[in-house]
Amino acid sequence: MTFGVDAISHATALSTGAANITWAHTNGANANKLVIPLGTGAAAVNERNFSGVAYNGIACDQVGEVDDGSYEHAEIWRLNNPATGSALNIVATLVSSAPNANETAGGAISFIDADAAEGAPSTNTATSSNPSVTVADSANGDIVVSLVSSDLGSDGTTNNNGVAVWEDEDVGSDSDYNCQRQDATGANTVCSWTANSTTWAAIGVAIKAAAAAATGPSFRERSRRPAPFAPGIAR
Repeated sequence: MTFGVDAISHATALSTGAANITWAHTNGANANKLVIPLGTGAAAVNERNFSGVAYNGIACDQVGEVDDGSYEHAEIWRLNNPATGSALNIVATLVSSAPNANETAGGAISFIDADAAEGAPSTNTATSSNPSVTVADSANGDIVVSLVSSDLGSDGTTNNNGVAVWEDEDVGSDSDYNCQRQDATGANTVCSWTANSTTWAAIGVAIKAAAAAATGPSFRERSRRPAPFAPGIAR
């Protein structure tokens, strides 16, 4: 197997209060890592983060989160060795069971032959044009997944500068969410978006290839081979 992207999926964004966001994702037969970036926008702190994420009823682990301190929030979760086969549900549950008006968006990307341990997440937040986050714990050969949650809304469009994974624009006429992936450029991979000035929160993480399996014949296989013919020695 070769390290790389298996499949992507995308939830229908919510623009009104809801206890969770749910959508289906299908992992291919060789997928061994599921990464789930999520974004929320809400006025109350306790309404814009997640208490848990599950895939096919199995709890996922949070990789990291970031909050802009005002309205926008971004998180990444993951599950190693997820179930494969037909579409199974991802359920991301908000901390508040009865949120007021808020925006919630999410999607997923699965990988083949990924390592169980991803890099340490990096986060950034600001009020500016062109959001970015520098993923410090990355190396050549990694695939970096990043998400920006912004308060841009109907004031403009957020354009990914990497390969699009999923995107939701003008959710509730208030929030933009954009998830992308890109090949790492060594350490300190810069993930960026083109957008007008706004308040935003961005998070990124490097997904790494599993350690390469040993290649070539084993010692036992080599020992079973006949000795090479030496010139001048009768056989």
